[in-house]
Amino acid sequence: MHYLDKVKQELVTLAGKAAGSVSGGSTSQTLTMRCPRAAAAQFWRDAENLSRVFSGIAEVRSTAPDRYEWAVRRDGHELINWESVLVAEEDGLRFVDATDTDLVQVELGFADAPHELGTEVRMSAQAPLPEQLSGMAIFTVLYRARALLQTGEVPTLEQNPSARRRPTEEE
Repeated sequence: MHYLDKVKQELVTLAGKAAGSVSGGSTSQTLTMRCPRAAAAQFWRDAENLSRVFSGIAEVRSTAPDRYEWAVRRDGHELINWESVLVAEEDGLRFVDATDTDLVQVELGFADAPHELGTEVRMSAQAPLPEQLSGMAIFTVLYRARALLQTGEVPTLEQNPSARRRPTEEE
């Protein structure tokens, strides 16, 4: 093996270990949102809100009351559709697979934040596409949801002149 190839391999291994230690291999995150618990729960029932906070991960549309179709692009190419049913629980919501409730699920838990600071929203995911629903992706979804609930918009650099140029499909 050439010396530079060995160095490259070591760097890839170290980067993988570092990424693993940051996420801890966890697919659960919690974030405090300044809103009542009922408002937080209602937010996650709206397919348009789901599409906005899952932007870049999944597109979500409502197919019937408490039924949603998720379109997830794997590796930027292969499109995978998932039909889910929303199950309301005492302290949260679960999006479960419409045919096999153990196969795929996204779970949201709601608790009152300390000192009346709003609602703690915990999100965890179990999916056959772990790279799509990693701990960092879940944190991003919660971060966007908090921004949308508190300010009415999702932070973006999309229309900002200083935004980084995104490569086109031709590049």
